[in-house]
Amino acid sequence: MKNQTLALLLAASFSFFGCEQPEESNPIAKNRQNYDVTMKVSSYSVADLSPIEFIIPKAYAGITDLKFCFKRLRFKKETEIEDPNIEDNIDIELGEVSIGSEGLVLGTVSVPADTYSRIEFDLEPDCDGQTKNSVTLTNDLGDGNHSTRDRITIKFEGPFVISSNEELSLNVQTIVDAANGYDGLSAEELKDVFEAVSGDVL
Repeated sequence: MKNQTLALLLAASFSFFGCEQPEESNPIAKNRQNYDVTMKVSSYSVADLSPIEFIIPKAYAGITDLKFCFKRLRFKKETEIEDPNIEDNIDIELGEVSIGSEGLVLGTVSVPADTYSRIEFDLEPDCDGQTKNSVTLTNDLGDGNHSTRDRITIKFEGPFVISSNEELSLNVQTIVDAANGYDGLSAEELKDVFEAVSGDVL
């Protein structure tokens, strides 16, 4: 009888320690509360000039104006299964925002605790109730003035964890570099230029 009891106890122990812990034991998964996440666009440079380039300048585009018309955003989970029936949009009332090289704070949103793989922003022409451009760009290429009213999704890749109130820095350098090289003369649309690249969540 003692041997049977000992065997049962050992079997129960191996069963407990050998099985994967349930989701509730994961502190992030268990913590379903929302946290305030402040998003900041990082500073960027239009061109990185080496000392020799001050003497012999190379050709590059310089952005003098870049505006995004922010409509909504999404925090995409790391293990998320894409389901069109699940609404994960967060409407934001930013309107048209000038993306200056010195960086800026976009605002604060409430986000559930979890691990996320990226942030997506939808840029649309009716972002603040008025008809504008989703993107307005002025640089040194083509006629210098470029804009579109297409809906554009810009992305910032992670991963990152939300487990407390956070400040996320969004690195836009790659996006700015793509805007730097747009001349409006090819068949490539401004929408395609912005959606072909991604920034980073720092």
